[in-house]
Amino acid sequence: MKKHLLLIAALVALSAFAFAEFKIGIINPQVVLQNSVKGKEAIGRLQALTTAKQKKYESLQKAIDALEKEVLSPALNAEARDRKTQDLANKRTEIKRFAEDAQKESMAAQQKEFEAIQKDLMPIIEKVATENGFSLVLDLNTAGVTFFDPTIDLTEKVVKSYDAQSAAAAKK
Repeated sequence: MKKHLLLIAALVALSAFAFAEFKIGIINPQVVLQNSVKGKEAIGRLQALTTAKQKKYESLQKAIDALEKEVLSPALNAEARDRKTQDLANKRTEIKRFAEDAQKESMAAQQKEFEAIQKDLMPIIEKVATENGFSLVLDLNTAGVTFFDPTIDLTEKVVKSYDAQSAAAAKK
């Protein structure tokens, strides 16, 4: 008897859910990042950091290349060659550490930038979804969506709302 009551209750709940309007929306955070003013600023800061690290890496690599040529010079005596070989090994270790540190720093900066944007976006997404009658909004990058009707894409509305909020905050 308990099984039948539970089954009936589940069917009633399911039928109520089936008759309720349930709108699903989609948002593409990558497009929001690329098209919004704050997203473009974040991308610019990350690119500047990457460019600075790349220049430093190239400088270290040039020093290594110069040392490699010096080590091969027939004009060096054995003691000088040993010293240059040790310097070369040290520079190779330095560039390896620099590359690892630069990658960690870039990843941390990227995470910090994206978390700040995501924190700003959540209330905006909720507001846009509520205003447009959506019950659920999926992240296009993580939801595994293979097809959707473009009319449920909230991305551009979120970008416009985000830019408007950013402009209003900048005026204050």
